Amino acid sequence: MMKIGGKIEEIIKACVRDKLESSKDVEMPTDIIETDNLGEIIEKLSILHCRMWYLEDAIAEAETDSEIAGLKRKIDICFKQKRPKYVEAINRMVQGTIDGERTLIEDSVKLYKGFQQ
Repeated sequence: MMKIGGKIEEIIKACVRDKLESSKDVEMPTDIIETDNLGEIIEKLSILHCRMWYLEDAIAEAETDSEIAGLKRKIDICFKQKRPKYVEAINRMVQGTIDGERTLIEDSVKLYKGFQQ
């Protein structure tokens, strides 16, 4: 006859196993950033990396621990939240092109003030 502790352990193991098995069927997040073209995504990713570098430089000039903590939180948001979305958007665009669902040829070009064509 099995003791109660052994039965509880079996139930826990079964629950964990079921959870791990079901976690393999993760849906893609719906909040992935998708823009009109690949150039815009690369531009946003470049700007994000510049922002991260500026924040890292600001840490060297920070005078208090709370300033440093605030800057590190901003870097974490850039690196752990925003950057993966941009990279995923690029991956989806490239995969869509491979699958024949879209093209990477840009149909609109961003114009900058003062730029002569």
